[in-house]
Amino acid sequence: MELDQSTLAAVVGIKSFVGSVIFYLLHVAAPRIAGIRLWAAAAFLVGLATLLDALDVITNPHLFALLFNIPLVSGQVLFLFGTAQFVGRPFPRHALPLLLSSIAVLTLALTLLSADSIPRVLVLTPIYIGANAWMAWLLWRHGRSHARIAYGIAAAIMIVQAAAATMQALFAIDAAGMAPSATPWMFSSIVIWVNATLTFVVGSWILFLLIMLHLLDELRAVAEREERERIARDLHDTVLQTFQGFVMKATAMLPESESALGNSLSRCLRDAVTAIQEGRDTIANLRAGPGGVPLLHEYLRSAGEQMAMPGQEFMLRCEGQARALQPSVQQQLCAIGREALCNAFRHANARQHEVVVEYGASALVLTIRDDGRGIDAGDREKHGHWGLRGIEERARLIQADATLCSAPGAGTGWRIEIEAALAYADGADRSRGPATTWRASPGRT
Repeated sequence: MELDQSTLAAVVGIKSFVGSVIFYLLHVAAPRIAGIRLWAAAAFLVGLATLLDALDVITNPHLFALLFNIPLVSGQVLFLFGTAQFVGRPFPRHALPLLLSSIAVLTLALTLLSADSIPRVLVLTPIYIGANAWMAWLLWRHGRSHARIAYGIAAAIMIVQAAAATMQALFAIDAAGMAPSATPWMFSSIVIWVNATLTFVVGSWILFLLIMLHLLDELRAVAEREERERIARDLHDTVLQTFQGFVMKATAMLPESESALGNSLSRCLRDAVTAIQEGRDTIANLRAGPGGVPLLHEYLRSAGEQMAMPGQEFMLRCEGQARALQPSVQQQLCAIGREALCNAFRHANARQHEVVVEYGASALVLTIRDDGRGIDAGDREKHGHWGLRGIEERARLIQADATLCSAPGAGTGWRIEIEAALAYADGADRSRGPATTWRASPGRT
C-alpha cells in the first residue's frame, strides 16, 4: 500500500510539473486571459509538495512538515486566486501576498513549537478545504450554457478534493489516538483514492479545456467585431449615402412658398434626416463595440423618446441594479426592444406604451406592452412582414424565452426572459436596487 501510494504521488507530482509548464506556455500565448499565470505557479508548488512526499528525501520530520505543508496549501490558495481571476471575480491585490505570508508564518510557528502534526492538520486543513470549496462555487456559478458541463466537472473535482482533505485530516487525528472508534475508515480510503485518481486522470486537463473554451470565446468576439466593422462600412457606403443624396435632391425641389405639399415634404425630409442620424448612431455603436453601447434601459429610453408621436405616451421603468450585458445579449435585446417599440408606435394605434427592464438576480426580464388594437392571427401571416418572427428568432439566438400576449382590441405585450448566467457580463450577484421610472411627456415628437 505504501509503495502504491508513493508511486501514485510521484506520478501526480510529475503531472503537476508538466501542467505548470503548459499553463505558463498558455499564459505566454494568451496573456489577456487572467489567472493562468497563478495556475502555473500553483501547479508547480503542488507538484513540489507531492514529490517531496513521494521521494521521502527529507528525514527530519519538522523540516519535511514545513517544506510539504507550505507549498501544498499555498498552491491551493494560488489556484483559488487564479480561478477568481479567470471567472472575472478577482480578489483585492493585497489579499494574495497577505494570505500566503500568513500561511508560511503559521506553518513555521506550528512546526517549531510542536512536534505533533495534529495542530498543523487542524489549522491548515480548513484552509485547504475552504480553498477547494470556494473554487468549486466560483466555477459552478460561472458556467455558461456552451461550457456548463466542463465547469460543472471542474467544480465536482474541487469538491472531491475538499472531501479527501477532510478524510486525510481524520486519518492524522486517528494516528494520534484522538479519533472515535466508529469512524468509517473504509469510506475515507475510498474518497482519498477517488481524489487521487481524479487528480491523475483529469486533474489540470479540465482546466486546459476551460482555457481553450475561453480562447474560443475571444476568437468569436474578434470575429463579431470584424463583422460589426464590415456592416458599419456597408451601411455608411450604401444606405446612408443614398439617404443623404435623396435629402439633398428633395431639399432643392421644395417650393419656396408655403403650401400643403411643401409642408408634407418638409415633414418627410425631417423624418429622413432623423433616420440618417439614427443610422450614424448605429454605425458609431457598431464601431465602438460593446463598450460604446449604453445600458439596455438607457438605449430603450432613447429609442422610445425618439419614436413617440403627438398623443402617444411612453414610460420606462427600471427595476434592480442596472448591469452591463453580454455583447451578443445586449445587441439582440436592443434590436428586439426597438422592433417591438416601432411596431407599437406605428401600427398599434395605442396611447400608452410601457417598457420594464428588470435586472433580476436569477434572470433579466424585458417587458414591452401597449394598450393598442392588438395583433390577430392574420398579422403574423402577412407577406413581407417579418418583425414578429424576427423578435422570436433573435430571442432564440441568445437562448431567451419570448412570450407574446395579444388579442384584437386588448393591446400587445412582449416578455423576454433570459437567465442571469447567460445575460450579465460580470456574472456576479448584485443586491437589488430601487426601481426607477422615466416618463416621456405626451405629445413629444
